[in-house]
Formats: sequence, structure tokens, C-alpha cells
Amino acid sequence: MSGELDPRLLTRAREVVAAITGFRDDAIATEAMERVMRAELTRGRSAGDLLGELLHPVSSLSSTLARAVLVGETYFFRQPEHFRFIAQEGVPAALRRGALALRGWSAGCATGEEAYSLAACLQASLPHGFPVEVVGTDLQESSLETARRATYGSWSRRESAPRLFPLYVETGEREVTILPVVRRVTTFAQANLLAPLPERFGRFDFILCRNVLTYFTPAARDAAITLLSRTLNPGGLLFLGAVEVDRVPSGMVREGTPELQAFRLLAPGEPASPSVRTRIPESVRAPVQARRPAPAAAPVRVAAVPPPTPSRLHLNALERIEEGDEVGATAVLEALVRQAPDYLPGLLELALLRERSGAREAAVPLMRTLRTRAERLPPDQLVDGPEALPARFYQASADAYLNQGTLE
Repeated sequence: MSGELDPRLLTRAREVVAAITGFRDDAIATEAMERVMRAELTRGRSAGDLLGELLHPVSSLSSTLARAVLVGETYFFRQPEHFRFIAQEGVPAALRRGALALRGWSAGCATGEEAYSLAACLQASLPHGFPVEVVGTDLQESSLETARRATYGSWSRRESAPRLFPLYVETGEREVTILPVVRRVTTFAQANLLAPLPERFGRFDFILCRNVLTYFTPAARDAAITLLSRTLNPGGLLFLGAVEVDRVPSGMVREGTPELQAFRLLAPGEPASPSVRTRIPESVRAPVQARRPAPAAAPVRVAAVPPPTPSRLHLNALERIEEGDEVGATAVLEALVRQAPDYLPGLLELALLRERSGAREAAVPLMRTLRTRAERLPPDQLVDGPEALPARFYQASADAYLNQGTLE
């Protein structure tokens, strides 16, 4: 078995990583991907095996590749101006709005230093016993395991980021442990910034997503910011990295100085900027219409139950596949493709299911259709599905499948 990597296999790996992480092409470390692919080849797997696994949006190999290229640089109270603004401006504003508890989210928390820093900031800025909760999420489970251990070395403490609030206690010459009071209010979970945060996590008053979107494509960055803003409470604050956006996100207003990169979610009905009320001259007012009798009440109509959405049908098919019911899954996917012929994830899922059942002659036309329809969309346009992935992912999946015979 040769240790050489087929360039097409490496290209496919790069496409998968870009789709999962949203990273720009130049932000994906080729060396990290090569290490993963060579390790798989050393285990005896063929290039065709690897390509087949990378055709599916969610696979063990895809996750391993994504973890290999993620950047985990972080430390306590990084960008201290954000924590000072939260303590001095954000918390008092939330209390004036009548908040009964404050919740924060460290999105892309890496090994947890940012999440614990936010928790310490909120606790120190509130009356004793005021309810606080902070959630830290990251794509890389190994980083989250480090965060849950709550023990850190000197690398997590930098002179450039002062210890603003009580956060940890020294437990060794170069080791510190997060204070129990901070640790109790901080939890961690795996999540992708390109997918909606599950509803069980609720909404937040403060979101830190800093120095993560720098690596994203413009389309992925915009999609992530939209998803982040949807999880804010009205009046909540989103903090981004210094050079990650060049305009105010939709539905938000800037808070503080421009370099702070802090944005507040507008409350329902709140204008983006103060408006000047002026009296409308009598000469231009619309004439008052004569009052007409109210029309007779229309008969009550019972609304028809809408059909399941493509994503709901897709999830139903995935559940059946997990249960081993491939016949039922095929029937659901066939109905899905008929109902929503432009739903790219359904075309890909049905094609792969038919391939696994040995019906390649039925999978090939589906892959050709998938490629044609994906080509009609802008490459970076995110396509709704169980995972939000760009159109180029589906086009590349179809191309890789239709050409995979040359990799055997």
C-alpha cells in the first residue's frame, strides 16, 4: 500500500472541512488533513473507502478532519475591554430591563477559558446570589473535555489579559483550578456555529464569539451571525472579534466604540436609530374616510394541516436508517424528492442509500441531478437541512461520487 495521497482525495477532504467549519480555503491547514488521511491509509483503508465515507455530510472521518484543523488559541480575560464593558454597561442595562437572571454563551469556547471568564465577570458584577448561567460550546469534543476539567497551566494566563475578577485558585507551581462558585454556573456542550443551537439551550443576554469567524468564508460568517443573533434576548449583546465584520448585523445597533465590536439586539418595534417626530401639515394629510358598516362575519374555515417540511421528512428518514428500516427510509426519501425536487440533502441521502443497497444504477442519475441543481446556486449559499452546508458541498459530493471509480 502506497503512502502517497491522491490529490483528488485531499481536495475532497478540504471541501468537507470547509463545509463543516465554514473556514476559508486559506485557513485550512493542509498538513493537518494530510496527517489524518495518511493515518487512515496506514490502517489499511483504501482511497476509495475514504472517499466513500467523505461523501456523507456527517461521518466519523469528516469529524476527525474538522477537529484536526480547528484553532484553539485562548486564555483568561482575552480582550479585557469586552469584560469591562459587560460589567460597567451591559449588566446594569440588563437589570434596568428587569432581568431576573443573566445568561451568557461563549460560542467557539475552545478549552473553556473564555466561558469561565464570562461567568466570573457576571458573578462579580451582580448582587450576591443573583442567578447566572454560562454555556460554552465548541466543535471539538477534546477541547470541551479540557474545559470540564477546569484545571489550567500558565499558558492560559497572560500578562496582556489581567485577572479582572475572581476566577481561579493556584493549586500548583504552574497550575490553577477554577473556583467552585464559577464552575457551578458554567456548562459545556458540542455545537456547530453553522447550525441552529438546540432550543433546550434557551436565549442569552451576552454572547462572546471572538476570533472564530475570522477563518470563515463571508457566506458562512453571515450565516453564523444570523444564528447567533437569533439566540439573544431583546437588548442582549453580541461581541465579535476586532476584524470579523465591517458592518452592523441586521436587527442590531452598535454599542460603545467601533473597535469594541459590540452589538445590541433591538427590541420588537424599536427603531434602529432615533427618529424625529414631525407634525403632518393638514394640506397633505389623507382625507378621513366615511365610516362604513362592518362587513358580516365570514364563515370560520378550518386551516388545512401543512405537509411536513423537507427537513422534517429528512430527519424521519435518518431515524429509520438508524433503526435499520432502510425500506421505510427509502419510501420517505422518495416521497421527499417528489415533494421537494430541489432539496439537495434529500437527493444526496437517497442516492447514498441506494448505493449502500447495491443499486448503483439507481444512484447515479440522482447524483447527476444533484450536481446539476447544485451548480445553479451560488457556491457559498447555505442549503437548509439537518446541517447547514454550502451548495458547493453538494456539487463536490456528486462530482466525487461520479468519479470515484478512478480512486479504487
